[in-house]
Amino acid sequence: MVWLVAVCAATVLAAADVRITPVVAEDRVYANFAASGVFSEPVREAVQSGLPVTLTYVAELRRSSTLWFDDTVAAATVASTVKFDTLTGAYQVSKMRESTVRWAEQTQDEAQMRLWVTEFERVLLSDTSRLTTLGEYYVRVRARDSLPRGFSLWPFGRGEMSGRVELPVNR
Repeated sequence: MVWLVAVCAATVLAAADVRITPVVAEDRVYANFAASGVFSEPVREAVQSGLPVTLTYVAELRRSSTLWFDDTVAAATVASTVKFDTLTGAYQVSKMRESTVRWAEQTQDEAQMRLWVTEFERVLLSDTSRLTTLGEYYVRVRARDSLPRGFSLWPFGRGEMSGRVELPVNR
């Protein structure tokens, strides 16, 4: 019983590490989010060793359901990859959407690199025409790193975290 409470508490703490701001503008729904907690100490160590590390984020627009599972209205997958050049001390960061590089930059500042790989702005989720007046909507973001894990049938503790925030829909 104590173990179950500890797992639930860890899940709640991890969810607090993802800050999400839904934005409804130009008849579209966007998500701004930051997941600083996904850049953990093992991720930092892997980056400092020169290993390329990818942080993948799945942002979903969902509609709450009282009788069944929540409906996914729309989803977008974005990722950031960082590679540290141990000779020059520079971090090469790129951001991708649906496997296409959309932005790339280089810096020698570790703090700047951490911001670049953990923050995304205006990730397009859906047109507002897909939203109905019936139902409550929320945006959920799941984040995970690309570090290899040992084999396990246990689904928890796999370098993933998530967060959720209600979407204010005024119709």
